[in-house]
Amino acid sequence: MGEISLSLILNFFIYLSIPFALAIIAKKAKLSPLIGYIAGGLVIGNLFPAMVTSEAIVSFAYFGIVFLLFTLGLETNFNRIFILKKFIIIGGLLQLFLSMFLVFLFSLLFKFSLLESFLIGIALSSSSTTIVAKIIQDRGEESSFIGEITMGILIFQDIAFIPYLIIFTSITSKDISAWTIIKDTILGLIKATAIITVLFYFGQKIIPKIFNKIARISRELFDLFIVVFIFFVVGLSIVLKIPTLIGAMLAGVLLAQTIEHYHIFSEIRPLRNLLGVIFFVYIGSHIELRLVIPYLPSILLFTVGVIIIKALIILIIFLSLKFHSKTSFNLSMYLFQIDEDAFILMSSAYLTKVITLEKYLFVITSVLITFILTPIFINNKEKFYRSIREFIKKYILFLEKFIVYRIDSNQSPIDTLEIKNHVVICGYGRIGSYIGRSLMLANIPYVAIDYNLYQVEKAKKRGANIIYGDPADIDILDYAQVDVATIIILAVPERSVQEAIVLNAKKLNRDIYIISRVHRQADQIRMKDMGANLVIQPEFEASLSIIKRIYHWHKLDKEDIVNKIRRLKIEHGIS
Repeated sequence: MGEISLSLILNFFIYLSIPFALAIIAKKAKLSPLIGYIAGGLVIGNLFPAMVTSEAIVSFAYFGIVFLLFTLGLETNFNRIFILKKFIIIGGLLQLFLSMFLVFLFSLLFKFSLLESFLIGIALSSSSTTIVAKIIQDRGEESSFIGEITMGILIFQDIAFIPYLIIFTSITSKDISAWTIIKDTILGLIKATAIITVLFYFGQKIIPKIFNKIARISRELFDLFIVVFIFFVVGLSIVLKIPTLIGAMLAGVLLAQTIEHYHIFSEIRPLRNLLGVIFFVYIGSHIELRLVIPYLPSILLFTVGVIIIKALIILIIFLSLKFHSKTSFNLSMYLFQIDEDAFILMSSAYLTKVITLEKYLFVITSVLITFILTPIFINNKEKFYRSIREFIKKYILFLEKFIVYRIDSNQSPIDTLEIKNHVVICGYGRIGSYIGRSLMLANIPYVAIDYNLYQVEKAKKRGANIIYGDPADIDILDYAQVDVATIIILAVPERSVQEAIVLNAKKLNRDIYIISRVHRQADQIRMKDMGANLVIQPEFEASLSIIKRIYHWHKLDKEDIVNKIRRLKIEHGIS
């Protein structure tokens, strides 16, 4: 085996070190590292253009998205998504068709031809599974209602990528007839659906048995077989002419049926993270600034227009499905951006000369800008929502009344809350519902508040004393009689929402006892400073329960157990 060339090592060093440095800067600025990776690619693509075309780097970047979509399929909880199928299918279909049509019309304003605008409408209609899924995972929101709805719609959109790709590959010139496009699309779609259905059916029957047998032989062989299986499914996809990215995701979905899927994820995750970084850098490296800068004002205007169109579509769709204005707004913040599949689709159009290089760069630069804005919008969605609502309250009174009395109106059967010395539960998800049920069993009066209408309706059927509304809204807290309550429990996940609840609750009742649930230790200190009397970190409390059982198992003295638990709490910042 020959020595690795110094130039190759230098290429990889530069390719990873620049995005690494910019990702640290982004992290220091409290932005997502994804921005640093994409910005790093932008720098590399313009300062070291030869590096971008390196076969090794292109291959690693492609494997990056393959592994990202594989783990996405592996982590997809289809049972939970099936429960929410009404919102996902209706919301997903409406979002795709309306986005496609309105972006098509909007593109015509920027002097794209009818065919170009049609292709742009298709390419920009979906949202980014890769970026949004990573942000949801980083924020620990996979099991939240909004997280599941978002992921369900994204997966639904990924399925739509199959007919999209068929449409783009069917158009080989600017003069192709509409009938030829329709005919080739329908035939291709029937073929792809049949192949995927057969693969999925046999995969469910065979794959779990194969993986179970290999897992019994050797862990090392099992880890190797995971990678072999991914490449096998991707290769089979190429042979059967199915989009390889769909094949990669299908491989993950098939392995999600096995009992070893948690181990598979833990083994693949480090490789996915590294290759994922290379993929995001590769995306940024495709922007040629010398060709883009002259069109930058138009690109920015086009991008803003597409963002507004997609965000408004999501907002209106979910408001129509009777979602709370806050939930609908949050979903629009998760789904406003453009899918990374747009690079693949637009590249196909560029290679067949259907679209020029300048127009190709125009579109993909717009895609990149939405990528950069995505983590900023998601991380600040609570602030944006509050600011918009305050503006509407101040300047657009008729719209504020419409939101309060028609969209977010209280659906509770309780006309007047004749209650006092009660507990108020803000958020009625997993933790809130457990607390509510226990209070009901103990005949302790309580009122729960949640802005998930479907959760509220389900809880009412079970006898819960719950009202529909935003627990951060001082009017809703006032309606829940916080001024005469004894305890308020913060069971909502977002820290900014918890802070708003604490401030508003203290305005109504300065003596109320506040119990807050947090995920991170830094949040624990923050909530204490805000005025919470008791801050509970569920993960830490669960570890204490396990530790107590272990201590009892080893027959430690009760006083010794109490002292050790007390010491752990002090070290954790709990007095």
